[in-house]
Amino acid sequence: MENNHIRTRLLFFLLGLVLVAFGNALSIISTAGNGLWTAAALGLAQWSGVGISFILMVIGLIVIGINLLLSEHWSWLTVSGELLFVLLFSQLIHFFVTALSKNFTVPVALWLRIVLAIIGITIVCLGTSFYQRANLWMYPTDSLTTLLTSRFFNNHFAWAQLVAFVPPVILITATTFHLHAVVGVQAGTLFSLTCNGPLIAYFNKRACPFLRLNSPL
Repeated sequence: MENNHIRTRLLFFLLGLVLVAFGNALSIISTAGNGLWTAAALGLAQWSGVGISFILMVIGLIVIGINLLLSEHWSWLTVSGELLFVLLFSQLIHFFVTALSKNFTVPVALWLRIVLAIIGITIVCLGTSFYQRANLWMYPTDSLTTLLTSRFFNNHFAWAQLVAFVPPVILITATTFHLHAVVGVQAGTLFSLTCNGPLIAYFNKRACPFLRLNSPL
């Protein structure tokens, strides 16, 4: 199948990046649960006193290093794109969290905050669908799952996903013991774990179906 035009792919890559950052920001301010990697970053940020955007950037850079070790072949274009992704994503998270915190009143009721977290995670899935189909660059944690799937698990995505979740689970456990509190893990996390895959698959079919799953550059 022929690829979409490069301008279309770039547009949806950038749109996906913005949506993923905005959705994560919504789930962060909801305090009602986040995806595992974001929850791990929140715990580390609270533990260290460093901003969440910096922690997300450091995690992204570390995972890029892991991906390079796991890759049989890699290109500077791919590495440069993922570095750009990490830098833009961390800054967009900071921008959206700051803007929402100043201009949006987070509901007090738990059920409303859970709804807010679910909306945020759903937006993340939409953005992920866009940038994965554009297939220019991926966030390093997504690349990690893809590498594990192809190299070690004979294309069994579910097993690779479980292994890819081990690092954030270890980080969450460590911060929980240190802080004596669970940070970032609530109902929204359960929704993320159970619904991310089905939601991305749904958006792949229904949201801008003219955007195909393109071949890599």
